[in-house]
This record gives sequence, C-alpha cells and structure tokens, in this order.
Amino acid sequence: MNTFRTGIGRMTLALPVLLVACLALAAPNFLAAQNLSNVTGQITALLIVSLGQMLVALVAGIDLSVGAVMSLAGCLVATQPDPVMGVVLALLLGLCVGLLNGVGVAFAGIHPLIMTLASMTFLQGLAYLVLPIPGGEVSPVLGRMANGHLWGVPLPLLWCAACIALAGLLLHRTRLGLHFFAVGAMARSAHLNGVQARTVVVAAYILCSLMAVVAGIYLTARVSAGDPTMGAAFGLESVAAVALGGVQLTGGVGSILGVVIGALSLGLITNGINLFGISPFLRGAVTGVLLLVAVCSQRRKAVGL
Repeated sequence: MNTFRTGIGRMTLALPVLLVACLALAAPNFLAAQNLSNVTGQITALLIVSLGQMLVALVAGIDLSVGAVMSLAGCLVATQPDPVMGVVLALLLGLCVGLLNGVGVAFAGIHPLIMTLASMTFLQGLAYLVLPIPGGEVSPVLGRMANGHLWGVPLPLLWCAACIALAGLLLHRTRLGLHFFAVGAMARSAHLNGVQARTVVVAAYILCSLMAVVAGIYLTARVSAGDPTMGAAFGLESVAAVALGGVQLTGGVGSILGVVIGALSLGLITNGINLFGISPFLRGAVTGVLLLVAVCSQRRKAVGL
C-alpha cells in the first residue's frame, strides 16, 4: 500500500492500538460487552459523516455544515408522522444542501469555509424552527434498525460496513472516484485531461451532505428522539477524524481505512472520558488539540506552510 497515496502513517495506525491497550488496563469496564456495544454505537455516526467529509477533503474542500445537516435531518425524521416521508425529506435536504454548497464553491468561487459556515448557520436556525427542544417521535422500526441485532451482529456494525462498502466502490470502482483524487491532486491538470473538475467538486459536496443525512437518521433512531443540537460537534470531529486518518486537507491523498482509524481513535477517546467520569466538555478541547497535531504532522508543503 502506497503510504503517500493513502496518507496512513505509523502514528495513525498506532493510536487506536495504544488507546485500546491503555483503556483495557486502566478501565475495568472497558472490555465489558455492554461498553463495547456502546463504543460501536457511538463511533457509527462519526464514521458515516467522516466518510462524507473525506470525499470533500479529497477534492481539497471542507464541509462545516455536516453537523447542522445531521441535526436538521434528525428533526425532520422525528417530527413526521410517516417515517418514510421523514427519511425522504431528510435525503432531499441533503441533496439540496450539498448542491448549494458545491455550486457555491465550484462555480461561484466562494471559499469552502465561508460557504459551508453560512450553510451551517442557516440550517442550525432552521433546525430550531422545526423542533425547538429535543423530542419528537421516532418510528419503532427505525429504532430497531439502529439498536437491534441481525444474526447476533449489532446492527450499528452493519451500518458501518454498508457505508464503508459503498464508499469503497465509489472511490476504487468508478470513474468518479478516480476523478476525486485527480481533481484534489491538481485540478488544472485534471481539467486539461477532460475531467469536469467543477462538476466533480459539486458531486463531492452532494455525497458528503447525503452521508451526513444518513448519520443524522442513524443517531436520531438510536436515541429515539430528535435534537436541534444533536450534530453540533460533528463538524469539527469529522474534520479531525479525516486528518487523524492521514487524509491531506489540501486534497488528492486519503483512504477509507485511514478514516476508519481516525473515527475509531476519537470514539475510543470519548469512551475513555465517559468511563473515567471526566467532564464531557473536555471532549471538544481534546478534539481541537488532535486536529492541530494531525495537521501539523502532515507534509508542510501539503498544508500550504
């Protein structure tokens, strides 16, 4: 495996192993079946949204609106009497937000940070209008899909496996996946070779928003309620997960395995904070420090320094 192509380094691979070893030794309850089930459930939403964030990062972009998309998607699902209609509306939301972000970045020339920050602010306000306080009602079918088991396998693992498989097929078995890498590595050269670079960027943002919707639906089903602030932390955490996984934030380099490792590392840190009874507010501080460390460990030319 080409380390440059995937961005996976020794630190990336070693971090989750070190975390598992430390938690297993220091926290007696870490290896309990119930706790491992909780870890799986906690990591699933982050992994799904991080896979979408990776697609945007591969084309040298960033999407800060994914957390607000998750929150609004959850609110739509929790406030619709028909669960199918709620899911359809949430998916349409993801399609529209991704299209708007992509067009703004690729065709209007708006910086990704500004474009997605504006989208995030608008969507967060809309989520409060749809559901001012946590609540609503989630279909028992969705609840079982997020918390149940199939042939003894926890369904959150199947959500992860399905999203990983789809992302793998997209990146490594389709022309669009190849174009993601090409545009992120050198957009001008890709354009001269016949790649519709701006269209590829729009596609990346659409897929990212749709993945955020899936993560929002899963998280809403898992807790059986909507919450207008449910996805607030996932914007930063998804960026931290892809950076920890070796995805170059300037595009062209990254892998699904790296994103899985990054999401797993953040999930283990969160679980450790819970097990040791540390204030949950420390989670954001740790995420920020890890993001800074991950970016600083990337090649200096790659991060524009």
